[in-house]
Amino acid sequence: MQAQFDKLSTKILAGVSAVGLLVASFFFGYGVGTSNPRRESNFELLEEAKSRIEASALVKPDEKLLLQGAVRGMLQGLDDPHVGYMTREAYRAFGEELLTGQFSGVGVWLSMEGGVPKIVSVLQGSPASAAGVSVGDVIRAVDRKPVKGLTLDEIAQKIQGKVGTRVHMEVSRGEQQLGFSLQREKLDVPSVTSSLKGEVGMIELVSFIGGAGQKVREAVQSLQSRGAKGFILDMRGNPGGSLQEAVDVASVFLDGGKVVSYRERGKPEFTYEARGSAATALPLVILVDEGSASASEIVAGAVQDRQRGLIVGTETYKKGSVQQIFGLSDGSAIKLTIASYFTPSGRAIGERGVVPDVRVAERDQQLPRANEILSGIVAQNAVPGPG
Repeated sequence: MQAQFDKLSTKILAGVSAVGLLVASFFFGYGVGTSNPRRESNFELLEEAKSRIEASALVKPDEKLLLQGAVRGMLQGLDDPHVGYMTREAYRAFGEELLTGQFSGVGVWLSMEGGVPKIVSVLQGSPASAAGVSVGDVIRAVDRKPVKGLTLDEIAQKIQGKVGTRVHMEVSRGEQQLGFSLQREKLDVPSVTSSLKGEVGMIELVSFIGGAGQKVREAVQSLQSRGAKGFILDMRGNPGGSLQEAVDVASVFLDGGKVVSYRERGKPEFTYEARGSAATALPLVILVDEGSASASEIVAGAVQDRQRGLIVGTETYKKGSVQQIFGLSDGSAIKLTIASYFTPSGRAIGERGVVPDVRVAERDQQLPRANEILSGIVAQNAVPGPG
């Protein structure tokens, strides 16, 4: 299993911080050289503060907690809502999720908007869904303790827990203040579901976990063999996941060419291109909303820029950065933003997101409108029989 984890951990994720959202891990280390007196002095300052706290604080501190606090403080200094710290236990659990595609929780995905943690997706069939937790709810407290000042990963860790235990979430919904007592369950993250509605192949992509691209490809091939004349790819509420899986999903519909460019600090721009041949050239409509983030935006942006299909719904989340998990020597980990990504035409997703070609604000009208549009395209492409 460790070998599997090491292999899977070589992926970079473009996903938002989320409860149970799978991430990759990279080992991280640093050294302090004597050639940089300023850096050495700064670290001496930390050691000085630590010594003073240990000698004079009223309550004798736990050294482990002091070090964790120092790491969290450095991350807070980045002023980036997408960075975070994971304890050894949380990081180990994340590794298990990476391998199994399962997590223990209540089925919500989070993002930080305007400094507050908001629910951007609710897993269907989960405890949160059954209790009425809704996309857009703002989390105010977990187990009666306010979450103000916590990172997304810290909030996520508080919501997750052992199967069968309960967690109490307090949320605000507009002017309403609501409380939910939820029992944690072992949840599968279903990446792809599909169905055939007349001549329309419906594919719902819930997350970009390992194998999502291959599953979408298989779904397209199966639906096409059953008579599909066009496809609707539903990525509403999809919070993202693996950057490599985003490229693989786009490759199902794009026959080669640019998918996304990737820019790290101090490095040349790197371009990902569609891999292999497209599974279909049939008409495509993609559904997105404000919960469609990162990897979802990569796919929608590439399809839009390449004029391969139409985007229907509302503006996406605007998550234009890539995070990477670095394992630390004590078994804990930190998540850092390491890059920004851009659509084939050079658009920065982080600025505007993906603006739909056809805007449909009401969720219950989005799928019918997408079906109407696709059915019209299919009808136009129909070849008349002999007269």
